[in-house]
Amino acid sequence: MAHLGDTPPVRVMRRLLRLPLLTLCVACGQDASQQDAKIKAQAEETRAIEEDSSAPESADSTLIPPPRRRAILGVYGFTARSNIRFEAMPNSPHQLSATYAFPDRARWYIEPANAKRGRRSVRYRSGPQAWELPPGSSEAAQYQGEQATRALLQLELRRVAMLWPHGLDWSVSATDGVDGVLRRAELVTGGHLSARSSTADTPPSSFFSHLPDGSAFEELRNLEWTDGPFGPRPASWQLVSGGTAVWTESIESVDTKVHFVDSHFLPPHLRELPSQGEVDPILLVEVPARFRRRRSLSAQTWEAALAEAEEAIASTGPGDPSALVDPSPVFELGPDGLPRTLLIRLISREETPPKGWEMAHGESALSRLSPSGELPTAASIQELIDAKPEGTVNGAARLRVTLLGGEVETSQLILPLSPSALGD
Repeated sequence: MAHLGDTPPVRVMRRLLRLPLLTLCVACGQDASQQDAKIKAQAEETRAIEEDSSAPESADSTLIPPPRRRAILGVYGFTARSNIRFEAMPNSPHQLSATYAFPDRARWYIEPANAKRGRRSVRYRSGPQAWELPPGSSEAAQYQGEQATRALLQLELRRVAMLWPHGLDWSVSATDGVDGVLRRAELVTGGHLSARSSTADTPPSSFFSHLPDGSAFEELRNLEWTDGPFGPRPASWQLVSGGTAVWTESIESVDTKVHFVDSHFLPPHLRELPSQGEVDPILLVEVPARFRRRRSLSAQTWEAALAEAEEAIASTGPGDPSALVDPSPVFELGPDGLPRTLLIRLISREETPPKGWEMAHGESALSRLSPSGELPTAASIQELIDAKPEGTVNGAARLRVTLLGGEVETSQLILPLSPSALGD
């Protein structure tokens, strides 16, 4: 695995995390030009395309499907975005996006701040199984035996901290005037978790995970709390493994609008893509959260709509000096394939949209990219609708185009999906 700058060897972080397959130490040390490249890369409609465009291999016959989705407090999942500073790499900040869907679905996506594409590590959980996708790879390794137990403990430790006290049955195992209240919850996948609070009515100051033999594994300590969608939620903590501090983390945002289908929680080589091997194949992709502004179109033809879109984008200010407006227009389409609404996108590092912009939440989607810039028809939209994975519902189709001299250079037809179990 390649590492840039003064990043310590990956074996250092593996030893700290005590999980040999976990390669969370990814390349660091980007300069200002790489920061600009990151901003421009975020203009793409899909994130981490090297992960989503891989042709699947034969599905693992032992793949265990997760349980049917269930809500907790009326919410089906969340995505938490964090900034991380490794103790071994204080000058190389990382970013973590952790998505959970209830129950037993999780995905961690970690990369150096302002990283180039391909420098990510991804952890997946679907049901009782977990995988890791290392940087630069298109096929993930599945955790087995004790490694699987440890991987699931890591995923669950974060989930219970973010959901406290919901999602698990906690029992008081000790009450001490000095150490406070200690609660315990058993995990069906092996091991148990515990939480220590100063009193019965205060949020925990520490969370712990324990292996099936009872030995300590990891700890989230020095928790600070803020308001969240489920009540109080952690704002920051320190991760400790085997008595050694691994990283300090600040949780910047929590989004409960989770619209990812179950394939989002499987590594690429296990996803059943609707179509592959064609000139312009249909792919299952993940569209990241983004800021946007909706604008009705007066145009009745594609030629007029493209001209109107260019003029609208050119006259739109970002409202933030560190952001920029994506020059590539996105159109929401009618059933006939003609543009109905212009979606102007803002490329920004901020967690909340500026005034006048809205947050479009991350979602799974079907995508067909046309390098020749083909414009959609009712028939091409129906092809994507017919390719929907079982158990999903679709929203209105969109088309993202790149323009050169006022002409369409490439086009990407997108059909957003969400699980039918969410009722949306």
